[in-house]
Amino acid sequence: MKAIFFISFMLMNILCFGQNKISNIINDEYEQGHFNGSVLVVKDGKIINRISKGYANFQFKVPIDSNTRFPVASVTKLFTTIAILQLSEKSLVGFNDSISKYIDSLPESCQNITVRDLLIHYSGLANEPIKAYSAKYKINDFIKLFVSPKQTGDSIAYNYNNVDYVLLSKIIEKVTNKSYQEAIQSLILTPAKMNNTGFVQESSVIPYLAYGYHNYSFGSGKKGDTLYNDRRYLSNYYGAGQMYATTQDLYLLLTALKENKLISKATKADYLTKVQKHVTIDWAGGEPTFGFYYNDRTYPYPILRRSGNIDGFNADIICDKDFSRIVIILCNTDTADLSGLTKKIFNVIR
Repeated sequence: MKAIFFISFMLMNILCFGQNKISNIINDEYEQGHFNGSVLVVKDGKIINRISKGYANFQFKVPIDSNTRFPVASVTKLFTTIAILQLSEKSLVGFNDSISKYIDSLPESCQNITVRDLLIHYSGLANEPIKAYSAKYKINDFIKLFVSPKQTGDSIAYNYNNVDYVLLSKIIEKVTNKSYQEAIQSLILTPAKMNNTGFVQESSVIPYLAYGYHNYSFGSGKKGDTLYNDRRYLSNYYGAGQMYATTQDLYLLLTALKENKLISKATKADYLTKVQKHVTIDWAGGEPTFGFYYNDRTYPYPILRRSGNIDGFNADIICDKDFSRIVIILCNTDTADLSGLTKKIFNVIR
């Protein structure tokens, strides 16, 4: 009995030490003006830290709490990928299909791009201009105006862009005969019970939604530096960056993936957690899978990362391949060095 008590006591001390160390990391960053958002940390299926700091709305000094919903920027691409994987399991979409099978009126030079190319950013398409988000565009208009080739031939290189995932959004609409938003709701949000996740619509008042503020300092600034209001039409990002969520809901998503509730174990192993192209994208955190970036060099075991950034809205997820150790950070300013902060926290729980 004494031995059991001693082991339990030591485990509790280790857990509390980790909790306190993570809290100290976040507090230090906040005091330096380098953090404004929410953090959720999980180890072995248990939430060990849930921290919120700063304001969801600076003008009215509305504090961030666990109910705050943040636009998650390119973390939206993970939802789009999962939907494509689900449709492939039903034999409704093929990874090697040309996208012209699903989308009409593409430029001639873009018609042989495959679904796989879009998923891992090997389409050769040009990045969209900033004006793509300065006015409201319906998805068909976005595709008509902003889909154009940047690279052609046999030597197409990796080029991260949002156009790839707007096209995947259109493919989802074509196959499901639903809007992108309706399809993601039925395929992912409802099954995973993600009741605090949805889609930014400028015409809608969304309860608990954080405002966005930016100054592009990314950890180099100081407390009190000027922040500017975000002004992009986030709804134009569709499956590339339109969604919002809470840290808790993103944990529900990862739990559903862990338990094979959204895609099969085989699909997860073959595509979601497996490298699809051996090219290291340092800023993204590794080599591309379908949905994540895989890193087996920086940590003592392989990890997956998915991040997002649109002006002040910044998001970062890092987890092991079993989804048992997880760090989720959502911010509504860009004052944090988010990848460095996430790594620092993850190293405490690893």
